[in-house]
Amino acid sequence: MPRTIVSVRLRERLGEGASDDLALAIDNAKGDMIAISHDKFDARLAIAASELRQDMAKLDANLRVPMADGFSMLRKEMSEMRVDMVRTSFLFWLGQFAALVAALAYMLRGLR
Repeated sequence: MPRTIVSVRLRERLGEGASDDLALAIDNAKGDMIAISHDKFDARLAIAASELRQDMAKLDANLRVPMADGFSMLRKEMSEMRVDMVRTSFLFWLGQFAALVAALAYMLRGLR
């Protein structure tokens, strides 16, 4: 922090020692004010941070329940979709097998 400068007129009026003491007193007062404002700012910052943490915890709790419900619905839909896919795959496999048997039967009739 830069040292406080006392004007020439004030220095002549007060004298060297008194003007140095005045500058020192002003510097000390500045330092005290900065320390006090720093402490107040830290206290306000701590309060704001704790309120923010509480709000985030509430939001987290409020968000977890709908997310869990949504994930359970998604799992259910995916399991149903999987069953449908297996059923459809089996039907296509049966259709291909029937088509292959029909083609072989047609080709074997031609050989007789």
